[in-house]
Amino acid sequence: MRRSESSWGGSTTVVLRVDRSRCVLCGGPNGCVMAGGAGGGADERCWCVDLEFPAALTQRAETIDDGASCICRHCVEGAD
Repeated sequence: MRRSESSWGGSTTVVLRVDRSRCVLCGGPNGCVMAGGAGGGADERCWCVDLEFPAALTQRAETIDDGASCICRHCVEGAD
């Protein structure tokens, strides 16, 4: 996640840029087909479609980037 700041008229604007091909929890590649990080086509199913994610993981991810980025397989499997 990159952060840039600028001041204009006495206020500060913060712009966060999220790399959706990286895991929000560990920063590693998430392999998300939807984000284009796995090189798949538009009709290819992502590895995560049929998985149930532990609530604790999704809650952690949402506190970091409001669920904008996917969690990687390594983090999902490590949560068991």
